[in-house]
Amino acid sequence: MYKQRATWQMFFCTLTLSISGFYPHPKPYEYPMISFEYAPSYYRYVETVLSDASDSQEVYMTLTSAPVAHKLTAIMKRYLSYDWYNQTDTSFILGNVDYTSSNAGSVSGQDNLIFVLQTTLNHCWANAYCVGLGYGFRYLDNDSRHSITTTGNFGYERENYLHYLPIVLTAERLFHNQRFNRFQLQTKGYYLLDGNQISKYSKLGCESDMHNRQNTGYGAEIIARLYANDRKWYYGIGAQYWQIEASDTVRIPCFDGNHYGNEPDNTTTMISAVIGYIVH
Repeated sequence: MYKQRATWQMFFCTLTLSISGFYPHPKPYEYPMISFEYAPSYYRYVETVLSDASDSQEVYMTLTSAPVAHKLTAIMKRYLSYDWYNQTDTSFILGNVDYTSSNAGSVSGQDNLIFVLQTTLNHCWANAYCVGLGYGFRYLDNDSRHSITTTGNFGYERENYLHYLPIVLTAERLFHNQRFNRFQLQTKGYYLLDGNQISKYSKLGCESDMHNRQNTGYGAEIIARLYANDRKWYYGIGAQYWQIEASDTVRIPCFDGNHYGNEPDNTTTMISAVIGYIVH
């Protein structure tokens, strides 16, 4: 829990990095438009391994939000001209997760933290359709060092670093009613450039931690937003999915012998409700 408190402080220190100014006719070279989002989310991470008995992929381990994950996002959007803009999104996803494994039992209340920094350069047509390309970084820390499962297995900390290429498609439509005046639909595709998984087995008595490279994977995200007439508040829903293939296999000296390990095939799913506020 101490990590989560520290991370909340980190979030408020990085608010200036993030947004979505959403004005129908933005003027170039103005100050950045900044907004903030809060998204309570359902989070589920699943690892699968090849079963010798069935010769097919079977679920080995799951992490599920308990009860929800809290996603905090700051967005900074700066127009470079009337049809070009840069957008930087900074997100923290905080919360506890419940661990369940087919071989290692279960335990509840593990600390789970995800940090995402993403920036894109976007080009728009008719101020209604935009496409963007950029760079993204995703960091995950799952800390179960103080956990013991129902089968007596000790937990450990694992860190994951992903570098990826984001492709963003945005469409907006203006309309008028008593409460809202604009609808936005945003889809994002993520192509994994490089990944690194660190499993901190040295805390369990091994001679070193296990480092694995993850070279193949992709992600996708979709977000729908409705903007209120006051041009300050907006509301939406979103879903995100990641699939990362199994890493390389490495040797790790452990318990007076050489052992080999990898990071299995895994998927991450998030479903969110979104509430946002545009600062300016």
